[in-house]
Amino acid sequence: MVLDSHSHCGLTVPFSDLESEWHEGEIRGGVVFSPVEEIYDRYDPSFVDSEEYRRSRSRVHEYLMQIAERDHLFPYFFVWNDFPPIPQGFRGIKWHRHPSEPVYAYGTPACDRIIDEICSRKLPIVLEEEFANTLEFLSMVKERTVVIIPHMGGLNGGYQQLQKAGVFDSPAVWADTALAHGWEIADFAGRYGTDRILFGSDHPFGVPSREKRKIESLFSGADLAAILSGNLLKLLGCG
Repeated sequence: MVLDSHSHCGLTVPFSDLESEWHEGEIRGGVVFSPVEEIYDRYDPSFVDSEEYRRSRSRVHEYLMQIAERDHLFPYFFVWNDFPPIPQGFRGIKWHRHPSEPVYAYGTPACDRIIDEICSRKLPIVLEEEFANTLEFLSMVKERTVVIIPHMGGLNGGYQQLQKAGVFDSPAVWADTALAHGWEIADFAGRYGTDRILFGSDHPFGVPSREKRKIESLFSGADLAAILSGNLLKLLGCG
C-alpha cells in the first residue's frame, strides 16, 4: 500500500482531482490539508484576518472531514491566527507560511495555548516556515510531538542548512520527500535512517506518480515499504 503524506485538497482543489492523480500512481490514500488560498491571503504581507476568511477556513475544514469518511484518508487542520481549538477527527496539523507572507502571532497567549493543545494531543505538525522561525518553533514544541519538515527542508531554509543546524538530529523531527532532490533524501537516509522519512507529492504542485517513482528509484525492500506507507501509519497510530 502507498500513502501520500503531503497533498493539498479543498474546494479550490477538489478531491476528485487528487483521487484521479492517486489512481494513476496506484496510491491508496493519504494526508489531506487545505490549499493556502483558502486559509489566508498569501499575497498580502499586511493581511488582516476577516470574517470572509474565517468562513473559508470553516468550509474547507468541514469539506476535509466529509471526504475523510473514506478509508485511508487523514485530514490535517491548517492553523491560522484565530488559533481555534482543534476539532476532534483531525489527525495532524499544517502550520505554513513563506517569507513575505502574513506572519503568525508568535508569543501571544493564544498561540502558546494552541501549541500546548497540539502537543498534549500528540498531533504531528507539518511545519513550513522560514529558517529562523523553524528553529524557534521547534524550541517551543520541545520534542513534545513530532514535527515534519516538508520538502526535506527546501522551504524551511534548505536541507543542508537545517542539517548543519542539527535540526534532524532530534528523533522528534521527521521529513517528507515532496519535491525534494533525490540526493537530499538519500543523504537523510544515510545519516538518520529511513524510519522518519515520509513519502509526499505536494499535489497539485507535484505529480504523485512521478514523486512515487523517485522514491522507488532510491529504495527497496523494507526501507521502501516504510517510506511509502509504514512510517505514516506508525506515526498516526494505525500500524
